[in-house]
Amino acid sequence: MSRPHPAQHVSAVRRLRRNPSVKLPPTFTTPVIVVGNGGSCDEMPPEFWQQDVAYIGTNRCLAVAACRNVEWSALVMRDSYRKMFTVDDHGWQYHGQLWKPATAWKVGSAHDRGVWCDEYVRQVDGWQFERAEDHNREAAVIRNSSVVLMAANWAWIQGARDIRLIGVDYRLPHHAKMFAPWSTKPQGDVQQYARPVPPGIEKQFKRARMAIESAGGSITNLSPGTSLQAVPTGKEIHT
Repeated sequence: MSRPHPAQHVSAVRRLRRNPSVKLPPTFTTPVIVVGNGGSCDEMPPEFWQQDVAYIGTNRCLAVAACRNVEWSALVMRDSYRKMFTVDDHGWQYHGQLWKPATAWKVGSAHDRGVWCDEYVRQVDGWQFERAEDHNREAAVIRNSSVVLMAANWAWIQGARDIRLIGVDYRLPHHAKMFAPWSTKPQGDVQQYARPVPPGIEKQFKRARMAIESAGGSITNLSPGTSLQAVPTGKEIHT
């Protein structure tokens, strides 16, 4: 049975009320590791990717060589898949060949429904402490300039209270290594990571951290050598 086109998407949470066989979004009771696309992913030992945690991938994570065997609990894409690579056709191929077939719960932006997802979320001001659905039964997350923040806030409203980041570097090398054929396809947004962390990004992460800590949670950046100052750094953690 074919799946409806994203333009005709009805959230799985809504469809569940009519069809109990529809899969549910995950909820989290263990630590969550949100995986960005930075080069620090390459520096993690194999056991880092085999912990008793929930892994949430973002954007191009499905093509990252270090993450090839990761069991993803969820996948999050903030922008259009066309922005994932410099050439539009490469983004279309990634979307069709890796993103759509992946079985993990997929989350996208309600402002850009071109990405094939199980759920779309709105962006609103401030950290969202609870899952609050609108008239379309779509939840909200903090307004952000980083897919990592989008994924972190979504993880929070799904129960996560210990949020850890990897691949959130803002330093050289720009991006994690990818496996073929994606290793030969130029990625988008490379230049923005060759510059200092924008003040707006620091401010967004700081506000998120303060909100998380005010509610008794924690957020830690495990990315070695990260330039991001707003989130506490930590050594590699195994559970």
